[in-house]
Amino acid sequence: MISIGEGWDDLVAALLGSDAPESVYVVGGTDSGKTTLCRYLVDEAAARTRTAYVDCDTGQSRLGPPTTEGMALYPGTPEPYLRFVGSTSPGGHFIQTLTGAKRLVEKAAECSARATVIDSPGLVAGGVGTEFQFQMIDLLRPTRIVALQRGRELERLLANFARHPEIAIHRVPVSPAAVARTATGRRCYREERFAFYFADARSQEVLLRGLGLQGRVPDMRNQRGVAGRLVSLNDAENFVLALGIVEDLHPGGRRLEVFAPPFDPAAVASVKFGSIYLDLGAAPGSMESCRP
Repeated sequence: MISIGEGWDDLVAALLGSDAPESVYVVGGTDSGKTTLCRYLVDEAAARTRTAYVDCDTGQSRLGPPTTEGMALYPGTPEPYLRFVGSTSPGGHFIQTLTGAKRLVEKAAECSARATVIDSPGLVAGGVGTEFQFQMIDLLRPTRIVALQRGRELERLLANFARHPEIAIHRVPVSPAAVARTATGRRCYREERFAFYFADARSQEVLLRGLGLQGRVPDMRNQRGVAGRLVSLNDAENFVLALGIVEDLHPGGRRLEVFAPPFDPAAVASVKFGSIYLDLGAAPGSMESCRP
């Protein structure tokens, strides 16, 4: 059950009251209840019109495994569209986060979504957070911004759009029902999601000849530091076919062995290297790591 917060029903009415397609960008700090509000908006809107949910929180992702942004359509489609950012945080991956979000919002429009709800990353603090959120909003061009605030912590960001003729701003207080989670709890959630995603994985081979290489691409002539790296195997539009954990890079960089859920090797157009390493057999709290 979702505990409905103050002003939520007004947001639903605004979202459904327009003859033109609407997109809502929900912004707020960590543990402000963004995802719960997004779920409520999607559930209510989808009962009456074709609705897209765009999940941009790569650390606490709901549609795909951590490190990905996703877009799902309701009434439902078999699988969400995913974009691989390569990290569980926007830091150091701003371009990948922005580009992935933009492509997913565009895909929602291509799929004739009349309402699009965007769950933003939780990075809002300080000058870096404000600038990052400004760039996200300026690029995605939502028709509405929903700001979840405990005080006035988002006003510096909102001032940039206060006079925008095509963006309405809705200020919503953080619900008392919003639950704070510890860093340990967040890491535990990521590990559970990774374990679930790779539950049916097996060793598979990818022939790299003719494929594009993206992200934190290693020296393909040197096997050092490649094993354990998280990668995505992408289709021709750079949407994720499957994530994989590198097991081996064969001499000369011609073949890559990955531990991944089943995928069609013939559909792979590019491989994107992330910045984290996964050890599925590690002790709790130690599954993911970053290395130089």
